[in-house]
Amino acid sequence: MGRYEDIIKDINILLADDDEDYMMMTYSFLKQLGYNVDKAYDGKTALEMLQTNKYQITLLDYFMPELNGEEVINKIRETNKEIIIILQTGFSGQKPPIETMKKLNIQNYHDKTEGIDRLNLELISAVKIFNQQSEIELTKYKTRAIGELIFGVAQEIKSNLLSVGASLEYTNMLIQQKNETFSKDHLEKLNKYYTGNKESLQRVDKVLSSIINQSTENTDYIMDDKDVMDIISLVLKNQSRTSGINLNTKISLKAASYIKGGINDAIFIICEIIKELMELEEKGKSIDLVLTEDESFWYFNISSDKVNSLPPSQYYILNKVVISMPGTNIYKDENKIVLSINK
Repeated sequence: MGRYEDIIKDINILLADDDEDYMMMTYSFLKQLGYNVDKAYDGKTALEMLQTNKYQITLLDYFMPELNGEEVINKIRETNKEIIIILQTGFSGQKPPIETMKKLNIQNYHDKTEGIDRLNLELISAVKIFNQQSEIELTKYKTRAIGELIFGVAQEIKSNLLSVGASLEYTNMLIQQKNETFSKDHLEKLNKYYTGNKESLQRVDKVLSSIINQSTENTDYIMDDKDVMDIISLVLKNQSRTSGINLNTKISLKAASYIKGGINDAIFIICEIIKELMELEEKGKSIDLVLTEDESFWYFNISSDKVNSLPPSQYYILNKVVISMPGTNIYKDENKIVLSINK
């Protein structure tokens, strides 16, 4: 888990309340603590803002004009099961019935009369819940991606073994011919077999090393840019074949680089994004993955005509997972999703 101060920098809170005095006091307090906060003064506006999937936590007043807190919760839960909701009331006599509280899908309840410090404690708890949920989602991505890596490696090894077997058969055939010397064509063919097998086995070794270092949580492990692209291509190889979508990869760096930081986790996120886009794209289309850089970041640029068709709920979960990865950010730019990693 990252430092609390770092996590909240990327968490967006919607504060929804029709009490202007309470709103201004709470808004100022939360901003001072380092939270990103937006305001809504009625239930209808709150719902419209929450439907953008921009927010990870909402502080929702129960009694608001146009739509009350319960109505907003029921509407938003139709499309967003992930957002953390803290329901608020202004007076003890306004507390919603216990039966209502039980049926609402919320994470906490705050009585405003208990003071702002109490609210801060509830937010700290909400941030920890959010981060734990994010880590669970990341673990799911890892599990899926590692499973696909293992399948891809198995296929690669099978292919290599068949190639090795073919080269052995060819060598045996030449021996059976009992020629004193091999012809130039024979030697070139043998060399081609050897070179191809060597490169393929080296590629498999790199992927296996990545799996081992990921499973042992080796935070010092780094990979060069080509290895990163090779691993992503191998994870997505079968998905690309079955979906009929081409994956084009390109490295556009000043020089060959060793990428560190959150690269292992970033690989899993990149693969998840591309898999989602492959399911949306039409057969025969292409998805482009380009690795670029500036002085402070590496950028993985994923381009597809279907970026804006990615379900908001899915992008919300991706964003949520990325927030839990120190030094890593994600954003959309027209038909492109960009994942950045601090150098």
